[in-house]
Amino acid sequence: MSSPTMADPAPSLPLEIPDKPILSTAEVVSLAEVAVRRAEKFGTLIDTLESGVNKRAADAAESLDRAGFQSKDQQAAADKAAAIARREVVTNSSDARWAHLKELNAAADSLATTAQLWASPVTVLARAGLGTQERSNFQQRLEGSGIVDLRNAALLAVATDNKIMGAAIVAILDRMPARSRPFSARDLADKLVGE
Repeated sequence: MSSPTMADPAPSLPLEIPDKPILSTAEVVSLAEVAVRRAEKFGTLIDTLESGVNKRAADAAESLDRAGFQSKDQQAAADKAAAIARREVVTNSSDARWAHLKELNAAADSLATTAQLWASPVTVLARAGLGTQERSNFQQRLEGSGIVDLRNAALLAVATDNKIMGAAIVAILDRMPARSRPFSARDLADKLVGE
């Protein structure tokens, strides 16, 4: 007789918890506009720095051209001047470039956090009333309900625009095997919170 084996523990899923606050739609639009302006400003800074390097290289080549040096010597002088100028620019502009990048990264982090929280209508609906007594009551009442009761509850939630009831229904649907669900959580979420 073989001894009973312990069941394998359920695999844990990595949960990335964002450290940025949730943004409203208006804040997302505003942050996106600010990020675009910052990116344009950063691009202008890089272009300005690059044009300064190119100008010094062109000046070195032009100086040797006026002195009658061969084109290969002019090119070598231009390359050397560009390398020196680029090192100086990198050293002198490091703080400014990093400041721009930090601003852009902060905006990207806030938008990424918001994107996770608003990833789909189901995600948004699933948060409605989380931790409230009202949602707990709906879930307790609907737990073990049949297909007809769940459909009627979903119709009532949509008709009364009751997102907390809808969230409770989504939680119940989530525990059901996919083939047993009387309707999709996505359909319910689309009707209660939209796209």
